[in-house]
Amino acid sequence: MKRFYKDVTVRNSETGYQICLDNRPVRSPAKAVVEVPSLVLAEAVQAEWQAVEDEIQPEDMPLYSMAVTVTDRVTPQRQALADELAGYIHDDVLRYRSGDDLDLAARQTEMWDPWLGWAEQACGLRLPATAGLMPVSADDAAERIVKDRLQPLADPQFGCLYRVATLSGSVVLGLAFQGRQLGADDVFETAFLDELYQNSLWGTDEEAAHRQANIRSELKDVKRFMDML
Repeated sequence: MKRFYKDVTVRNSETGYQICLDNRPVRSPAKAVVEVPSLVLAEAVQAEWQAVEDEIQPEDMPLYSMAVTVTDRVTPQRQALADELAGYIHDDVLRYRSGDDLDLAARQTEMWDPWLGWAEQACGLRLPATAGLMPVSADDAAERIVKDRLQPLADPQFGCLYRVATLSGSVVLGLAFQGRQLGADDVFETAFLDELYQNSLWGTDEEAAHRQANIRSELKDVKRFMDML
């Protein structure tokens, strides 16, 4: 879509801040008015709209895209997404260790065990690890703990945690990220330890390098969004 507006402004509302194009509030694809909770975030989204020269490209507007995700996906589907995240702990990437590469298994233990320990100490989540790909389970109490940790979060905070957990394959890393125990690069290097290890052995093909760069960049965008809430 071509740029169709001249002015981009920020408007204060009773529930947050709206970004307006020629005095009309921006609406999401689901036709909801997009609001963000802080002025600094609203001004950052405003800058993304102002930077458009000709074509509106959502991939060049990561903060706005995250705000839309919260508006159209997180807020109306909050309970379903919380249930989804609670189920993620069964398949959390940190729980699955190499059963045949002892060097990789040692690296996984060194990097991942501290975060499973953090989850138990800080959150009450005890998640045993396993060697190989056979599924391991977490009891209903663990799922309830995850839901209890998610419940007090405002929708934008929840959206950040959800995106990090789904990008990384780890609810534990999502919780640590939301609790500001980990930064974007830390999450990437921890979650993608296996891939980075294989890269060190065999090199990285162009497609994998591009995908990994995109994931790292998106994690940084989520961190920027969260910092401005």
